[in-house]
Amino acid sequence: MSKIVKRILIIIGIIIGILILVITGMSLKMKSELSGFTPMETGKVMDNIFVARDDFANIFIIQDNTQYIVIDCATDQKPVAEQMKKLGIDPQDVTAVFLTHTDGDHVGALNLFGKSKLYMSKEEEKMINGKKSKFLFFGNSISRTDYTLLEDRQIVKIGNLKIEGILVPGHTSGTMAYLINDKYLFTGDILSLKDNKMVPVPALFDMDHAQATTSREIIRHIPSAEYIFTAHWGYTDYKTAIAF
Repeated sequence: MSKIVKRILIIIGIIIGILILVITGMSLKMKSELSGFTPMETGKVMDNIFVARDDFANIFIIQDNTQYIVIDCATDQKPVAEQMKKLGIDPQDVTAVFLTHTDGDHVGALNLFGKSKLYMSKEEEKMINGKKSKFLFFGNSISRTDYTLLEDRQIVKIGNLKIEGILVPGHTSGTMAYLINDKYLFTGDILSLKDNKMVPVPALFDMDHAQATTSREIIRHIPSAEYIFTAHWGYTDYKTAIAF
């Protein structure tokens, strides 16, 4: 074997070794951060709002008479279906799904709601059409193409529910929070909660952590909101959450 070939093999070995160390380090860091997730147990939260849990994510279900809307779709269809059965809610009665973003732990049970209309922000479409990716070339995907795109501050009315989409990019390029009836604010992963206070999501999970910081300031200035709901860290009173 020539010296040149040996050198090339050594260099390749070093590069592979570095990649293994980086991937291992990121995996351990991610595992550590995931252990800090505190999703709510399945049940009724308040008023007409219910929550269902899978391994580490929540979906929120809002009732309007005999129909429901859903905020996000967690990780996996089977556990979500089981939890909704516990709630006595038929997925076929869900008429609309609103995605805060398209990461895998928010779209996994999407097919469970086959009769629903699907909404997400216009900017989030870039995450699934190849224009944006969160980690290098690893893009997001969803199982449906029949979605409706929302502009920032656009309002959708479904029965007695008023849903306002509020663009809060950073976790993904088109993360959108939803304000229901000017009172209930569903924020996805743009923020987490610690001791009922709004705190940043671990930077590892954000596409643009600096942008996410700016977006949390938008969340701090929604005066009609009374409650904040997150996908992995429960919910709390809005005024308590935003207090410094």
